[in-house]
Amino acid sequence: MKFDCTGVILAGGKNSRLPGKKKTFRKIGDSMILENIYGMFSELFQEIIIVVNEPEEFAGWDMTVVTDIIPSQCALAGLHAGLFYASCPYAYVTACDTPFVKQSVIEHIVGQIEPGYEVILPRTDDGLETLSAVYSKECIPLIENNLAKNIFMIKNFFRKKKVKEIPVEQLKALDPEMRFIFNVNTPDDLAAAKVIAHKNRAKKRRKT
Repeated sequence: MKFDCTGVILAGGKNSRLPGKKKTFRKIGDSMILENIYGMFSELFQEIIIVVNEPEEFAGWDMTVVTDIIPSQCALAGLHAGLFYASCPYAYVTACDTPFVKQSVIEHIVGQIEPGYEVILPRTDDGLETLSAVYSKECIPLIENNLAKNIFMIKNFFRKKKVKEIPVEQLKALDPEMRFIFNVNTPDDLAAAKVIAHKNRAKKRRKT
């Protein structure tokens, strides 16, 4: 059974630190990062929305392809567009460059949705992870207010009493190395991701 939740992929970044092919189209192992995210989201969510700068590059994907409504080319504007177009009351939002999304982690975060909370997000060793998180459509006016003021950091619109944090201990029980938050931003990140993927495949082969 799928969650009554929209899966939103933010793919509108500038790609400035990893020139060339868009990060989400990079292959890690046998498949593109976007294929991994899309495949998992298809199993979990009622609908999938991808927020992009160049919609034509995503033609043929069975997703709703949208662009920023308030064109700021920042993650907050992408989050706003994803929530605006979402048919469900909540959306699970991820960046497009996360090759190691983990189903059990997403299920755990989405499973924490309950009335009274606008944001459900992981607490990691480095702080709050805003791009592996659930947002309510009630966040839309708060985001619009910050965009109008050129306040672009996502967590700056949070209302503390409306935020539920998922403790890092719960997440490490599901993903001990916290790979679900690994981002491919640079050539070094891309190389590291390929090494991790190779090790993961080797582990699977040893188990079979």
